[in-house]
Amino acid sequence: MQAFVFVTPGFWYHRRQKIRRGEREIMKKLARQILCGLAIVALAAGCSKQDDAQETAAAQTEASQGGIIDMGEVTELGQYLGVELTRQSTEVTDEALEAQIQSILDANPEYLEVTDRAAQNGDIVNIDYVGMKDGVAFDGGTAEGYDLELGSGSFIDGFEAGLVGANAGEERSLNLTFPEDYLNTELAGQAVVFDVTVNAIKEKKDAVLDDAFVQRMSDFTTVEEFREDTLADLEELAEQQAEQQLQNDAFQAVLDATTFDLNEAAVEQSYQTQIEYYEDMADAYGMTLESLAGIYGMTLEEFQDQIRTAAENSIRQSLLVTAVAEAEELTPTDEERESLAAMYSVDVETLQNTYGEEAVDATVLLYKVLDLIVDNAVITQE
Repeated sequence: MQAFVFVTPGFWYHRRQKIRRGEREIMKKLARQILCGLAIVALAAGCSKQDDAQETAAAQTEASQGGIIDMGEVTELGQYLGVELTRQSTEVTDEALEAQIQSILDANPEYLEVTDRAAQNGDIVNIDYVGMKDGVAFDGGTAEGYDLELGSGSFIDGFEAGLVGANAGEERSLNLTFPEDYLNTELAGQAVVFDVTVNAIKEKKDAVLDDAFVQRMSDFTTVEEFREDTLADLEELAEQQAEQQLQNDAFQAVLDATTFDLNEAAVEQSYQTQIEYYEDMADAYGMTLESLAGIYGMTLEEFQDQIRTAAENSIRQSLLVTAVAEAEELTPTDEERESLAAMYSVDVETLQNTYGEEAVDATVLLYKVLDLIVDNAVITQE
């Protein structure tokens, strides 16, 4: 149930501007949503295949919509006050800082326009193109001003190779065939022609950490300012990761110490709901459930087993939250509902209309229970 936030190589490029202190506070609040294995409405946040949010949401939504109400019961509630936890270190090492700086440089090379030679692999070509099947342009096959890195494998076989050796201003017609297993069945295995105009050729040059790079990519002016801000970002992210891991560990510790008697019908219903969800996902991409499982690195049987385990875990999580909330007489307040809605940049009514009032209140209770466990834990710093 780990849910860490990692700094992607393009982090610096995409944000470009220094994050103000107030915005950082918002980021910290939003980071709580990344507890994908716990948050009910986090279904909309795009959790990874290892997380249980969708299963938790499905089980509770089914109950709230008149499905199986009896999910089972907690037979023995484990210790939830005074849980012993270890908070991971938030130190950012020099090596980590340098690695992050290098990843930023790697993600943001310079592109210098080339006018004295033809395009070659590794170049970025800016192109206009029209794809035609039987002389008629097909949907999704036309673009203008598109930047394509030759040799990247972004387009079907033969497209990028067909532009190697082209000069700026040159027009080429590429006679190609879509792969037999192409997702768009109307184009799979079909012969097509792409009329391409090469507008410009740009050569990629590795970025160098200097004041010019900093000024190109941000509002800062010096390398020192850049280093300080990058370090501050890493330190903040380390704090977020430590807090998220602490919350995950806290909930998991209580979950492991608690015994349950699950209603197998509820488990089966949650399992079937998720199987249908993934079947619909696979169908939308012209795939089977087995091929989708393969993308996740699993056989169909392994994939099904994981979904069933996730269904069981989601019901345990729901029952645990309910048990602790009842034991401590915790109830959602209007202020807490508003706070939850603010996390998703909507009002309470919109959130309730989207997920249901019971699901929203269950999520509020989840956060209250999580805060209760962490606030009363015995925490040792790593």
